[in-house]
Amino acid sequence: MNRARTLTPLYGLAVAASGLLLPACGVSKADYDTKTRQAEASAKEAEDAKKEIVQLKQQLSSDDQQVSQLKGSLGLAQAQAITDDQKSELEEAKRAVQEAQERGKLLDDLQARFKKMIDAGRLKVTTRHGRIVLQVHNDILFDTGAAELKTDGKAAVAEVAATLKGVGTKRFQVAGHTDSEPITAETKKKYPTNWELSTARAIAVVKLLVADGVEATTLSAAGYGPYDPVGSNATPEGQSKNRRIEITLVPNVAQIVAVEKLDAKK
Repeated sequence: MNRARTLTPLYGLAVAASGLLLPACGVSKADYDTKTRQAEASAKEAEDAKKEIVQLKQQLSSDDQQVSQLKGSLGLAQAQAITDDQKSELEEAKRAVQEAQERGKLLDDLQARFKKMIDAGRLKVTTRHGRIVLQVHNDILFDTGAAELKTDGKAAVAEVAATLKGVGTKRFQVAGHTDSEPITAETKKKYPTNWELSTARAIAVVKLLVADGVEATTLSAAGYGPYDPVGSNATPEGQSKNRRIEITLVPNVAQIVAVEKLDAKK
């Protein structure tokens, strides 16, 4: 993170110097401005990724506090005579504690494993709807309106695959997401709506993950189209965030039910 701050002023000097050399190199001002905006966007993505890590660490701290509270409740319950219903609640609470601990450990582990991609702004490790999620922007993976992985996209998926192979028997759902812009007339010939496009992209990523060594039995594919946004489709920045592939850790259904029952009785 300190390295990113150090490079920021150097990046500014580089841009200024390239501005002086622009006429000599024969680069058009439009091309130069485009490259400058791309560089600035990449720097902003990297900074956003660092902020995301800080937020995740804060959330992990909150999870640790919840674990401590649950352990206190368990100790009190075990010290008293309890009914069959209370025994059932106690077991559910134990499962909730274990799940929170495992989620915290896995979150830390994935952040460490994907540090290189996170620092480069190519991937985010976050949580949504109580699940751990890896987010990769479509701009890295696919061209507009296409579901064929680009060269850089294939390299990014290969990096992800190398890590997923080392996390045991966890199951993951690969989901495609788009912004709310309508499909173009040309794209409609192959993908009638954003649903088909997002699903085709998810399947393309799943196939490459399997080719790169991830067990096919641990993967599934889904397409959400524009219907699960993480940003506002009213702005270009929000649309960019919404165009993404998410690789979500799929939790055990029994653990979800146990946690929901525990929450309902609080």
